[in-house]
Amino acid sequence: MWRRRCLVLVPVLSFLAAALMMSCGGSSSSSTASTDFASLLGFNVCFGAPPIPTPKPTATNGIIPTVTPTPICSPIVTMAPDPVGTGAGSNSVQFNAQGIFGFANSPATEKFRDITDNNNVNISWNPAPITTTFPGKIFYVGDGEFTGQTTGCTYFTVIAAGFMQSVVVGVNVDPSTCPSPPGAATPSPSVSTSP
Repeated sequence: MWRRRCLVLVPVLSFLAAALMMSCGGSSSSSTASTDFASLLGFNVCFGAPPIPTPKPTATNGIIPTVTPTPICSPIVTMAPDPVGTGAGSNSVQFNAQGIFGFANSPATEKFRDITDNNNVNISWNPAPITTTFPGKIFYVGDGEFTGQTTGCTYFTVIAAGFMQSVVVGVNVDPSTCPSPPGAATPSPSVSTSP
């Protein structure tokens, strides 16, 4: 009698244990690769304040409104702070960084999201030190904003997730007359022309 019970119970219990392990993710045979998750494919530094996040749409009368995707911003490589004010030290310029996110296994699904001060991406905004080629000085205020301190050409470098972009800034000078920064990276290309 006991042997008959074992012939039935052992396969049933083995099946249940295997099903539990697979449903809880305990099985190592599961093939969910990290390429299935959206990742940062690049970013662009753009002029202006970071966009205000759009609230998540809520359903009205059972109808869920269509979400409008964030359009790609226009990347820049040179910018002059507004010379309005009493001179160097009183002018500032605002930038934002827009991340290009997508799926490694589906490049046509790119989405754009503000990463200006995003801790999840670990972004840094680094003003250049003063040199003879770049005598201008800017101070990073935070949230993509810089204040001009010393008149002249300068630049800053933004680094996020292994990507880098440099932007030339003219403090009370025309930035088109400034030299290119050393090791300047071009803005990340948009993979998709549509938002």
